[in-house]
Amino acid sequence: MSVLEKATLILDAVAESPEDATLTSIAQRLGQPRSSTHRLLSELVQLGVLFRVGPANYVPGPRLAHWASSAGAAEDIVRIAKPIMVGLRDDVRESVHLYVRQRDRRVCVSAVEGSYELRHFSEVGKPLPLSVGASGKVLLAFADSVTRAQELRRVAKEPLTSRAPSADELTAQLADIRETDWSMSFGEREEGLAAAAVPIRDRSGQVLAALSISGPTARLTAERLEELRGQLSAAAQRISESQGWSPDGAPGRMWLDDRGASGPISPAAAGR
Repeated sequence: MSVLEKATLILDAVAESPEDATLTSIAQRLGQPRSSTHRLLSELVQLGVLFRVGPANYVPGPRLAHWASSAGAAEDIVRIAKPIMVGLRDDVRESVHLYVRQRDRRVCVSAVEGSYELRHFSEVGKPLPLSVGASGKVLLAFADSVTRAQELRRVAKEPLTSRAPSADELTAQLADIRETDWSMSFGEREEGLAAAAVPIRDRSGQVLAALSISGPTARLTAERLEELRGQLSAAAQRISESQGWSPDGAPGRMWLDDRGASGPISPAAAGR
């Protein structure tokens, strides 16, 4: 086991510990002697990656907190997702959007517009409701129960548009989205616009964002969106893997090429 791998396992142990991680518990998790584990812990403390509280207890340090904050920012997801989105746009010849949830709204944080549409309205940075549109319904489906209940009450009181789903319809749709990881909409938010969306997850499996394809309803029928489902889902999976998610529950470790294609890191590649 390399020193870097040991250090990574130490950080995992500290981050996942419900209480302050101790030297003994960390050494046992690594299966390493206390002496060598202590040396690594001391170096990580000196670097500010960990912080020692008490004689042999450790918590995440300021540098680790800074890394976590930077890695979790929307800008970081956009930077990683952009080449994948461009590749998807060029493959499906439709506009591609990335949405994140902010409170009880969604915000488009990245858009790759298709040059194949007669018209397209950019929504980057504009707050949009969760209860209409394919991406909004994905984020709502995996939101906390309080947010879902609030949106359902709002829909029951007054639908946002003439083609917006009713509260009962939305309830059924959200359940189906949680089951299938797939959402579609046709003119719900804007007349003449169709879209499909799938979730993007982080290391723990929580939904961070929604990736969508959109275009005119005349071109993007339900049948056409179903045809594009595999490509959209594959692109979302690559972005999710970059955030540490893996379908089998193991931490994702991926590389991305210039077009956003991905693959597992091989021992040879990891050593470069």
